[in-house]
Amino acid sequence: MNQSELDIGSKIRSYRKRKGLSLSRLSELTGVAASNLSSIELNKTSPTLNTLAKIADAFDVRIGELLNGVFYKKVVVCELSDSKRSRKLGNGVTEYLLTADAVLNRLEVKMLNFSMGSGPLSIPLEKTDRFVFVTKGLFRLVTQDEKIELTGGQGAYLAPDAEAQLENIGTSPAKALVIHTTA
Repeated sequence: MNQSELDIGSKIRSYRKRKGLSLSRLSELTGVAASNLSSIELNKTSPTLNTLAKIADAFDVRIGELLNGVFYKKVVVCELSDSKRSRKLGNGVTEYLLTADAVLNRLEVKMLNFSMGSGPLSIPLEKTDRFVFVTKGLFRLVTQDEKIELTGGQGAYLAPDAEAQLENIGTSPAKALVIHTTA
């Protein structure tokens, strides 16, 4: 993630203008040099937590209000196409982290692409509930208690302590989503 993706600078500039403050007046109120504030507003540098606290205090708002919409966007478009978000897991399986663009989210969604006859792949224990959803193909989900066949449009809930493996048992490539909350 880079500075422009966070864009806290435009949020600070917007608050400053709404309050009718110049950079030099904000500098007086915060004790932060006007040149540093300018760099922050232009997203050339990131404010430290201490600087952010001083700016929030000058605006008479909580720090969270400045960060709201920066880290906690209500809608984040997540792309599959970025190869940096993928990794080969072995056994003919490629994993794509679909929620990589959603900063500080509490949900992780991975798409697993299985070549024909690939797997088995262990679904890691995450200490949270997990859900496996098949979007294409035919899989065998093996737990310590049972073997289940899942086809496109079917899913399975996994308790936090459920050990599971997923295997493509179909005659073509297959895809599944693995969804879990983060701790």
